[in-house]
Amino acid sequence: MRDKKFAVAVVIIVVLALALLFVLVVSPAVNQYILNKQIGVANEIVNGIIQTVNQQGYITLSNGNETMVLVKYIAPPATQ
Repeated sequence: MRDKKFAVAVVIIVVLALALLFVLVVSPAVNQYILNKQIGVANEIVNGIIQTVNQQGYITLSNGNETMVLVKYIAPPATQ
């Protein structure tokens, strides 16, 4: 009976230790990996938009029934 209680206690401790390890180590690492991938994709999208504007002079972005046109703007030189 005593050995059975000890085995159950060891199993519970191991499960809790694994849960703690997941919360403290694995989960933050996975979240950081996902965040880095999202940042990389966002940078690729922005670079693609900039490249298209540089090639065509403008780009049209649509979201449902809303449309935005981005146009390349070259600021005039400042006169003093």
